[in-house]
Amino acid sequence: MPYKLLVVDDEKPIRDKLINNTDWKGNGYRVFSATDGSEALKIIEKEGINLLVTDIQMPKLNGMNLIEKSKKFSEHLKVIVISGYAEFEYAQKSIRFGVNDYLLKPFRSKKLLEVVNRARDDLINEKNDKEKLAGLRGEISNYINDNKLDNIYNWLVDDNFFKRQSLILNRVQLDAVLKRGSKEDILKTVNKIMKEIRETTLNREKLYVILNNLILESFRVIKELDYGAKDLMKIIDQDKMKSVNHENLEEIENMLKEFMLRLHGLIAFVPGDRNEDMINEMKKYIAKNYQDGITLSEMAKSFNLSIGHLSNLFHEKTGESFSDYLNMIKLNKAKELLKTTDYKIYQIADKLGFNDAYYFSSWFKKLVGASPTTYRDNINLF
Repeated sequence: MPYKLLVVDDEKPIRDKLINNTDWKGNGYRVFSATDGSEALKIIEKEGINLLVTDIQMPKLNGMNLIEKSKKFSEHLKVIVISGYAEFEYAQKSIRFGVNDYLLKPFRSKKLLEVVNRARDDLINEKNDKEKLAGLRGEISNYINDNKLDNIYNWLVDDNFFKRQSLILNRVQLDAVLKRGSKEDILKTVNKIMKEIRETTLNREKLYVILNNLILESFRVIKELDYGAKDLMKIIDQDKMKSVNHENLEEIENMLKEFMLRLHGLIAFVPGDRNEDMINEMKKYIAKNYQDGITLSEMAKSFNLSIGHLSNLFHEKTGESFSDYLNMIKLNKAKELLKTTDYKIYQIADKLGFNDAYYFSSWFKKLVGASPTTYRDNINLF
């Protein structure tokens, strides 16, 4: 059965290109489209959409409100945000809404397919994890029955507890939040954990197991980044851990927030003498990938930073935003090609990662004040 993909953009030419420039059917998708958030919300509710590709700025119901409302209909919905505005505040906010990726216009069709496929893989992995957990529960249940263990162990396979345990460990996405999230993302994740805990009747033993698994999973994440035991132990406030009343959810929430923020601080810390080297590496990354489209999450992952941290660091060291720098690189290349080659406008557009000459010309005129053709015919005036 094909995965259901919904494309939302209020500009018909762009929407048509997103739909028609990719062989979605051949790649296993059934495509729906909407002109605004209100129409999209009805389709999501009616059709059971798996993957949503949406613009930010739209009439009636904008992209952010659409994402927030659509999650109520489908908690498993995967979302990719596209925007020509290139503002990091949108990216940061969208990530807090559980967005999988963020694409900055213009981008090539193959880049969108790549990002959508990655989101589909996440859906597949979640389904596989759910099946594995169900199998594990069955094994535990059989072991308890075969060995005639005391009934006190039955909570291990209790449906309600098992669902909440798996949900907390698999859906809060600790790996992504700790490595790439902001402090606000961390706090929101803890709030999500506590919401799940409060909605489940847990005795002291069950709660203890969940908390220990969360801490162990957090340690696993930063061990992958080559931090040692000494680094890990510094994070734990042992006195506070010992003094926490495990029957007081407010105390547990405060303890978790402090613990997660300390972990995040360890991962996000970048010594000052490394910043210049990192900025140079970022510039090389941009120079190498600008033609194929650069997603913010991909760049953040590459440098193991949150999007907010990357944005602030880039602006601090270069004096300009990431989007302004990216536009400058592309614009300079466009001018160079217009001056030194006989390439057609559509050929230059393609080399810069634009899907069509019209969009390229509009972008160029907005930045330069003249169309590419006018610029080429009057180079001495510019």
